[in-house]
Amino acid sequence: MTAAAAESLTPPPHGGRLVAERLRANGVEALFTLGGGHIVELLDGCADEGLRIIGMRHEGAVTQAAEGFAFATGRPGVCAVTAGPGFTNSVTGFADAAVSNVPLVMIAGRTALKRRGRGAVQDVDQEGMLAPIAKWLAVAYSAQTLPRLTDEAFHQAVAGRPGAIYLEVPHDVFMARVQPPAGPWGFPTPPPRSAASPADLERAIEALRTAARPIVLAGGGAFWSGAGEEIAAFCAAAEIPVTTTSSARGLVADSHPWCLGSLVHAGTAVAAADCVLVLGSAFNGNLVYGGPPLFNEEQTLVQVDIAADQIGGSRRADIAVQGDVREVMAQLTRSGVRSRDGRAWLAQGRELLEISREMWDRQVDDYRGDLVHPGALAREVAKFARESWGGASTLVADGGDTLTWALAYFDAEAPGRLLSTTTALGTLGVGLPFALAAKAARPEEPVVLLTGDGAFGLSAMEMDTAARCHLPVIVVVANNGGWGDVRHHQREMYGKEVASVLADTRYDRLAEALGCHGERVEQLADLRPALERAASAGAPALIDVRTDPDVLSALLRAMMTVGIM
Repeated sequence: MTAAAAESLTPPPHGGRLVAERLRANGVEALFTLGGGHIVELLDGCADEGLRIIGMRHEGAVTQAAEGFAFATGRPGVCAVTAGPGFTNSVTGFADAAVSNVPLVMIAGRTALKRRGRGAVQDVDQEGMLAPIAKWLAVAYSAQTLPRLTDEAFHQAVAGRPGAIYLEVPHDVFMARVQPPAGPWGFPTPPPRSAASPADLERAIEALRTAARPIVLAGGGAFWSGAGEEIAAFCAAAEIPVTTTSSARGLVADSHPWCLGSLVHAGTAVAAADCVLVLGSAFNGNLVYGGPPLFNEEQTLVQVDIAADQIGGSRRADIAVQGDVREVMAQLTRSGVRSRDGRAWLAQGRELLEISREMWDRQVDDYRGDLVHPGALAREVAKFARESWGGASTLVADGGDTLTWALAYFDAEAPGRLLSTTTALGTLGVGLPFALAAKAARPEEPVVLLTGDGAFGLSAMEMDTAARCHLPVIVVVANNGGWGDVRHHQREMYGKEVASVLADTRYDRLAEALGCHGERVEQLADLRPALERAASAGAPALIDVRTDPDVLSALLRAMMTVGIM
C-alpha cells in the first residue's frame, strides 16, 4: 500500500483534536479539568497534542486554577468541564474571573444536539446561565467551526478589557470527524492597544505638574496591560510615588525606589495626596468606593482605563482618560512631566508607611496569649520566603482575617508573585487552586500558600491533585477552628456564634493521607524548622498551625465598622 493510500484510510480528526490543535497554537501550556463523558474527545486530543493536563477533584477548583494561572502569568487561563453538574460546579470560579476582568477560557461539553430538549441526562441551559456575566460566549453547532471559535475565544479574552470566555461544544460536535478547515479566519496578535487622546493627556499632565503630593495607584487593569516597566520608568522620571492594589502587587517591585508597596500600608499616603493617578482600577469595594478613609473630596482624581464604562461610577473622576494603561504611561513619560517636590513627598510617604508597619507590628508584639498569633504567623512566613528565595517565589493568601495579615506582611518583587482572595467577588477557597496553578506556571519557583482553615476546607481535596500531578506547593493553614471574621462579627453585633465554629481538625493528617508531607505546629518557635522541612520535602507539604481564635486585626475590625459590603 502506498503512503497516499494509507493516508486516505486514516480517519480525519475528531472535534476534540481540532480544539486541542488550536489550544496549542494559542500557546496553552496547561489545561485544568475534571474528566467527564462529554469532553472525552477534547482530553484525547489534548493528550495527543502534548498539552499538560491537570486533573482536579472539583470543577470549582478547575475554574479557580485557570483563573490563578492567569493571575500568575498575565495570560489566559484555560479549563474544560463536562456537562450538567460538572458545568454548574464550575460557575463560581467562572463568575470570580468574570467580575474581576480576568482572561479565562472555559470550554464545556454539552448534551448532543440531537438529544437536546428531550430530557437527556445532564442537559441544562448552560449558555443561558453564563450569558449575563461572560464577556463573550459561543456554541459550536458544527465541528467545522471549532478552530475559528477557539481562536476567537482567545482573542476575545484579551482584546480591550480582559474577561471570562465561554465556549460550549455539544458531544456530537466533539465526536464528529472532519478535515480541518483551511480558513481564512484570523485575529490580530496581540490585539491593538489604544492611546489617550491628546486633550485628555494634556489635562492629566497639567494635574500632575501642578500637584504638590501626586501619587500613582496601579490596579488590575495595569497588570493585565503589562504596564509594570512603563509605570516604574514614569515614576522614576516624574519623581512620583506609586502603590499597588492587591490585584497588581509586584507590578512595580516593592523594592523600587519610588514604590510604597501595598495599599494596606500606603493607604494613608493615598489619603494625604492631593492628586491620585488611578490606573486600571474601578472605584469598587476594594477602593472603598472612592471615598474615605482612602480618598477625600479635595483630591484631583485622574482615572485611566481601557474601558469607558469602568471610569467614574461610585466616585466621579475629575479627569477621565480612556486608553490602554501601558500606552498611556508611555505617553506620560514622553511628556517629560515632573512633580514639584517629589523627593520631599516621597520621604513623607515613607514616614506614613513606617507608621502603618509599626501599627501592624504592635498588634503582634503586644500579644501575650499561649497560641500562635495569626499576624506573627504571616510575618514569619513572609520572612522565611524573603530570606530563602528573595523575590523568586510566589506567595498566595486565602481566608478572611488570615488574608488581612498576609496582605500586611507579604512582599512582591515581580508581577504574578502575590495572589490572593481579593478579587471583586472575594471568593474563599481559591488559595490552593491558585497555588497549584502558580506552580504549574513556574515549576522551578517555590510556592507558599497561607490560608485560613475555613477557606482551606473549601478546596482541601486538591492536596490530592498536588500529589498526583507533582505540584510540590507548601500550604500553611492558620487553624483557629472557625470562620474567624464571621465569628467576631457575630460576637460584636449579636453576642453569639452561629454556624461559625469549626472543629480543631488535624489538616496535617489529611495531607499525609493524600500522599503529602504534613506537620502540626503549636508554638511560633517551631514554625521556621517546619517550613524548612516542608521546603526540602520534595513533595507537597502542609503545616497545620494552631492560631488564637480571639485575635482579629485592627483593619478587619475597622472594615466591620465602615462597611464595604
